[in-house]
Amino acid sequence: MFVRAKKRPTLREVAKATGLSVTQTSRALNNRDDVSAHTRARVAEAAAKIGYAPNLEARRLKMPGTRTNSIGLVLATDSQRFSDPFLGGLLTELVDEAARRGCELQLSAPLADEDPTASYARAVAAQSVDGFVVLRTAFDDPRVRYLRDHDVPFVTFGRIDDIGGHPAVNESIDCLRPAIDHLVNLGHRRIGCLAEPREHAVAAQRIASFSASLMSHGIEADPAHIIPSGFREDAAAEATSRLLNSRKPPSALIAVNDLLAMGALRAASAHGLDVPGDMSIVGFDDIHAARFMSPPLTTLRYPSQTLGNGLITQLLNAINDPTFEDDMHVTPELVVRQSSGPAKSP
Repeated sequence: MFVRAKKRPTLREVAKATGLSVTQTSRALNNRDDVSAHTRARVAEAAAKIGYAPNLEARRLKMPGTRTNSIGLVLATDSQRFSDPFLGGLLTELVDEAARRGCELQLSAPLADEDPTASYARAVAAQSVDGFVVLRTAFDDPRVRYLRDHDVPFVTFGRIDDIGGHPAVNESIDCLRPAIDHLVNLGHRRIGCLAEPREHAVAAQRIASFSASLMSHGIEADPAHIIPSGFREDAAAEATSRLLNSRKPPSALIAVNDLLAMGALRAASAHGLDVPGDMSIVGFDDIHAARFMSPPLTTLRYPSQTLGNGLITQLLNAINDPTFEDDMHVTPELVVRQSSGPAKSP
């Protein structure tokens, strides 16, 4: 059984007590020249009052003389799709980019039924890595809370809140805009979305982008046409069938990953529909198989090299500067193939 240690006061709590941002508070505690002596004293007093002390293990991780030149990546087996070609491509780019920057990427996975923070705690205690890349972040993510509370450098793919305190590679609100523009220009007005579970940051961002992009064309998203459908083809096929059996099914679907699009294509075929004659389908990721689907899949793409480079760069910035918390925003490009076409006349 995993027993939680008593929670120690955090930098965020010091910031809250002073009314300053986490960045300002961190810079004050680190005696930065761009922070006034009065502010440094006020922050030091607040830190002492609540019993805050910097995490020495984490501080040692950041010191150049004690760095391991290793980056940690813990793959959560309950939510990572090891069969997902996009994840495989991203892992390859993370390994390659880390190597280009003189670092080793250490992969690990938690034990069965283990607290999700345990792997991070072991690495921090052993001082085996300088920081972490965190994938598939969820709202109120215990991994993010642990790393924040222990002042460990990390970067996330997807931002889970607006608190700050760490860098992220984040999709812009325009991430689905190229696909929506494409479908609207083809005459589609009833457009559905096959989404991943909403508790994940990237999934929530893509759903928000779907609605905002439609609204930019004066079209209000129909909540009944936004279906969280898991991560895999079978779930997407089932969700698509439900949509197709509804009274007024959408004429086009955007799937937030290509495996979901694959399931949608399968369901459309089972219902005797022609794609794109009866329904257009657009994916996301542009995995290698997308061009070989039947029909070849129109999809959104940003090279996994862009993400790998961004995540490693952002993390190394955070390791070198504890106050670094900038976001890198990415917007994909549309790759048009044969799965999208003009809407049928009403």
